[in-house]
Amino acid sequence: MDFSPILFDTVVIVSKNEENARRDRRTLASFRPRRVEQFASGEKAMEFLVANRVDVVLLDSQLEDMEGIQFLRLTRRDLRLKDVPIVMVTAESQRDKVLDAIAVGCAGYILRPYSEETFAKHVLRGCQVERVTEIERQQIEDAREMVAMGNFDDAIEAFEEIISEQNMAQKYYDMGCRCLVRQKYGQAIIAFKKAIKINDLFAEAYKGLADAYKGKGELEEFKRYLQKAAEIHAQFNHMEETKELFIEILKYDANTPNPFNSLGVKLRKSGDLAGALHAYEQALSLTPDDENIHFNMSKAYYFMGDTERAKVSVDKALAINPGFEEGRKLYRKLFGREYPRDAAAPAKTRAAEAASMRDV
Repeated sequence: MDFSPILFDTVVIVSKNEENARRDRRTLASFRPRRVEQFASGEKAMEFLVANRVDVVLLDSQLEDMEGIQFLRLTRRDLRLKDVPIVMVTAESQRDKVLDAIAVGCAGYILRPYSEETFAKHVLRGCQVERVTEIERQQIEDAREMVAMGNFDDAIEAFEEIISEQNMAQKYYDMGCRCLVRQKYGQAIIAFKKAIKINDLFAEAYKGLADAYKGKGELEEFKRYLQKAAEIHAQFNHMEETKELFIEILKYDANTPNPFNSLGVKLRKSGDLAGALHAYEQALSLTPDDENIHFNMSKAYYFMGDTERAKVSVDKALAINPGFEEGRKLYRKLFGREYPRDAAAPAKTRAAEAASMRDV
């Protein structure tokens, strides 16, 4: 297969296995890269990446001085390297290994032995996802130029156009979680990467708005948009932590019918009630007739002080399963009376599932 129209400038292969590295280099020939560098040492590879522009890194699971996942983690923590596409090319097919790589932030995951078509698909997809916001980034640069030239109103209009779809990062993040549930790992990687890129873009746009308003001398607006930029960064860092929690749940609680609910329980117990509610909403989109999720939502609303919504949620839980004893207790606490439906109504026979899913 010939990919002659596609030309990488520099590709880096990182593997202590010489045969694996030779195989990857041969397959790369179809892409006609100008330069291919090979390292067995993760430390030396890192030094090269910091000093040179690289189009893509092909990373094996074992290096001379560290594991591949450790190398991946180090690059994602380095702000100079966080945008470099790193595609895992490994014989590690265990589900936990794949999930670990996704949690850290790989751009693709190729299993050895691979076909040339599979290799091409994952490498190209890994590179393309790093460029998903190229047009918007040019808009950011154009708007910044307007600020520098003193065209503050035009800059504000340009920045506001960019942030008009600011909920897209959350949508892609949720899509990534759903793909993980369905074990669509390649799609999950793409969705999470897009979420990160879009989130960074919105934060930059809010910072640009702040600078434009500062130029106009409107300091209250300057402070407001600067705060929004900070909030977006803080929110998404928290989402990254949530993703890691979610992946841990999938690794150790893979048989749980709805891992979004388990995630919500963990977040609620850690004090993140807003995050818990979002997780429960995702859970309901998968299993809307699960009384445990409505019950957990009711508890989260209760602890947030939103009694009315807590009542609505617990009522939904008991409408599904009138014999749900924990739900009846919460109903008594919220309404000050017994649930009016027949207590003897047959409960669902899902005791084992309920025990694992219920937030008690």
